[in-house]
Amino acid sequence: MKHTGSSSGATVWVALIAALVVVGLFRFLVLGGAALIGLALGGLLIWLGAGAVTHRTRAARQPAPADDDAGEPPAASWTGPASVEEARAAGASNMRTAWISWHLRSLPPPQDSRDPRLLTGTLAVVPQADWDADRLRTHGRALWSLRGGARRHGLLDELDARLDRVVAMISDATADDFDTSLGQVNDQYLYHPDRAVRTAYLEGGALGVDLIMDAVTTARAQAREDAATRAAAEALARRRTAALRALRETHRPTASQDAHTAWEEQARRLEE
Repeated sequence: MKHTGSSSGATVWVALIAALVVVGLFRFLVLGGAALIGLALGGLLIWLGAGAVTHRTRAARQPAPADDDAGEPPAASWTGPASVEEARAAGASNMRTAWISWHLRSLPPPQDSRDPRLLTGTLAVVPQADWDADRLRTHGRALWSLRGGARRHGLLDELDARLDRVVAMISDATADDFDTSLGQVNDQYLYHPDRAVRTAYLEGGALGVDLIMDAVTTARAQAREDAATRAAAEALARRRTAALRALRETHRPTASQDAHTAWEEQARRLEE
């Protein structure tokens, strides 16, 4: 009987100890798992916050592209005060950029080339009257892509004048009519709360149209001058060729008259 009672008591103690161990392990697992989950969530939040700060820092360091270099005029909402002068300049710039984009059909991204030979080589290619619209567009896109380098090397005015001439030649060579409404889509000025700013932006658009008309007129005058120069050069070449041919067909000059003097005399007679 005593042996049976001792066995029963030992069993009870073993059961109590096992229960305490199970409860302890359960609490450890629950509390430890919660701690691990909390640490993981905290690390995730810290990582996301650091990424957001880095993104904002990079965005703040990147300058906003200028209208002439960004392709089509931006359609941003009003973000702050703007002067009348800025609005007028933006209106003219937006109109010119839209005109160039319309006739080139696409504005390529700027080339990040610091080699001035690429710029000077492109400017050395003079557009000719017999170029078709596609060839003119190719040349115009090359000019547009080099505006950043032209600004660095102080050649932006020369490049823009060439670009305006090329686009004006395309305008005369094609039947595409430019819609001037495409040149006034900048909401920052078009819907500005200050009426004076809105008016200045519209006035700038009208100024841009005047500049476009001046560019077309200048290109046409240049084309007429080039044609006259080419005709004069061809006529002069024909006269010189005829003089040389006549000199070859004449008799040998006298002893007191060398060949050069005879050539000049023959050329003078042909020109009379």
